[in-house]
Amino acid sequence: MYIFGLFEPSLDLELGLKKLRSNGFKDGRLIVVPLEISKHPGKQTILDSMYKTDGMSLIDGIAILSSIGMVLGVIYGSIVFIGPIALGLIGMVVGGGIGYILDKHFCKRKRTVHDTPSGDIVVAVNYKNEDEAQFIETVMKEHKATALGRGNA
Repeated sequence: MYIFGLFEPSLDLELGLKKLRSNGFKDGRLIVVPLEISKHPGKQTILDSMYKTDGMSLIDGIAILSSIGMVLGVIYGSIVFIGPIALGLIGMVVGGGIGYILDKHFCKRKRTVHDTPSGDIVVAVNYKNEDEAQFIETVMKEHKATALGRGNA
């Protein structure tokens, strides 16, 4: 029986492997497999979702500048014949458009291609009894395993 753990390359992974090796899980019972990154990643979306983001959000600039445009439109709308509500909506649309253009301009400058992306590492440990299994799961959880699973290999 094996326990499988999925890790990101880090110092925590190295410390966890050292702890497992020092407690008797030598190379015959411990398998470490680095996974390669796909050469053809999926198509990048324009806007971020709640679960997946690339760290360069377009929504922030749009929200900030559309809020500023809306507030200014409502404030100065009482002076203009259109009215505060209509000018507030116009200011929101114009501010959002300016925010989108600025975000796209600055995100193009910041975006760099990483030649060596970091992949994931699968660690498989062979265990003989339930006490060893509990110890292995505890060590993997302490050292930031992304996912854990049990199975036969």
